[in-house]
Amino acid sequence: MTTLRKPTGRLYTSNLPGLKKLNKPADRLLITRAGAEISNVEPVRALSPSPELFHRYLDEWKDRPDKSWWPEYERRFRRELESGEKRTALREVYKRLLRGQDVVLICFCKDHRYCHRRLVGEFYEEYGVQAEELNPVTVEQIDLF
Repeated sequence: MTTLRKPTGRLYTSNLPGLKKLNKPADRLLITRAGAEISNVEPVRALSPSPELFHRYLDEWKDRPDKSWWPEYERRFRRELESGEKRTALREVYKRLLRGQDVVLICFCKDHRYCHRRLVGEFYEEYGVQAEELNPVTVEQIDLF
C-alpha cells in the first residue's frame, strides 16, 4: 500500500489587497489569463479559466446582479481542471507544497466565493491541503440601487 506524503507547505488564495495580510515568505502565483506584471509574482496562466469560459463570464455573467450563473461556471471550470495543461500546473504547485514552500494563488476577483482561485484551492483538499483565503468576503453585500 502506497501512502502519500502530506505537504508541509501552506496554500493560500488571495486577491491583490489580501497580500498585505501575508506576513511570511511564499511563492506568489498569478493565476489569471492576462494582467500587468507584478513585482515578485510569477504568472501561471495555465491555472486561469479557458479563454472561452472567461469571455462567457465577461460577456454574459459579470454584470448580472444575481449569481445564478455560478453553478455553471463552477461545473465548467472544475472540468477544465482535468485537462492536461492545468493538471501539469496543479502538479507543479503540489511539488512546491511537498518541498515545504508556502504558495499563494492570486487573481483579481474581489469575492473569493465566486472566483476560480477558490476552486483551484479546493482541488488540493483530497490531497490533504486546505487552502486559506487571505481576504475573505464574509458578509453578502446588497446593491441598493
